[in-house]
Amino acid sequence: MGRAFAVVKVERVEIIDDVDGKVIDPDDLNRVEIEVKLPGRKAARYRLDLRTTNVARLEKDLAKYIRNADQVRTSGGAGTNAAPAPNSVKQAHNRAVREWARENGYDVSSRGRLPVDVIEAFDNAH
Repeated sequence: MGRAFAVVKVERVEIIDDVDGKVIDPDDLNRVEIEVKLPGRKAARYRLDLRTTNVARLEKDLAKYIRNADQVRTSGGAGTNAAPAPNSVKQAHNRAVREWARENGYDVSSRGRLPVDVIEAFDNAH
């Protein structure tokens, strides 16, 4: 009597960081959306899949422009301003700072405000 063998096919999906091309651990995946409206052009919306460290780099690069910008809020219902979306970029930056701080001997809590000296040390290191 012949034996029947089952064929098993396993597919694996990997998400690649759009900046450095490295595979992103599912726990470290950050989907960042950016909308850009340049003079004389239509608004364009972009999405990036980034590791937390690259989100922190993006935030640092954008910070020099954002700190001088006015926040634009979209209109909610009946002429009210909608609440701003959660600042996922800032949250990702804070996660990256905490991770870096622990790896470099700083004692930081898993929640709450980060000490200024730790943030400055992180920024200087990057």
